[in-house]
Amino acid sequence: MTDRLTQLQICLDQMMEQFCAALNYVDKNHDFEPADETEMKMSDRHATVAPPEEFSNTIDELSTDIILKTRQIIRLIDSLPGVDVSTAEQLHKIDTLQKELVKVEEQKVEAIMRKEKLMKDVSGLIAFFVGGISSSREALAQPTESNEQ
Repeated sequence: MTDRLTQLQICLDQMMEQFCAALNYVDKNHDFEPADETEMKMSDRHATVAPPEEFSNTIDELSTDIILKTRQIIRLIDSLPGVDVSTAEQLHKIDTLQKELVKVEEQKVEAIMRKEKLMKDVSGLIAFFVGGISSSREALAQPTESNEQ
């Protein structure tokens, strides 16, 4: 999972894409309405004009998507640390987290040292057992004096 700032950046990027999609839809599918009553209605035989009801429904859907994304962005902003928190409280939290990080780092170093000691002990045991197996095989392989006579 990403951090909240990355989520916020992704949401802002998505919102910009939604704005562009809405503007593109309006640009490509709008009807040619005159600005005032004195102008004539324009037309373009190459344009694809959406029926008024479909155009209105699509605009409503695009607007709803933008509103939902805006709410998501507001929730992310409200969840960011530092909102409604004084500087002293933020510094105290940073100090507490820093001390906790030092403790965890010390535990990590201790665990690594324990691991190294255990690895050394296991290597010693393996060498001991291999040596024992090797010497027992050598003893079996050497002829005894009673077998030679």
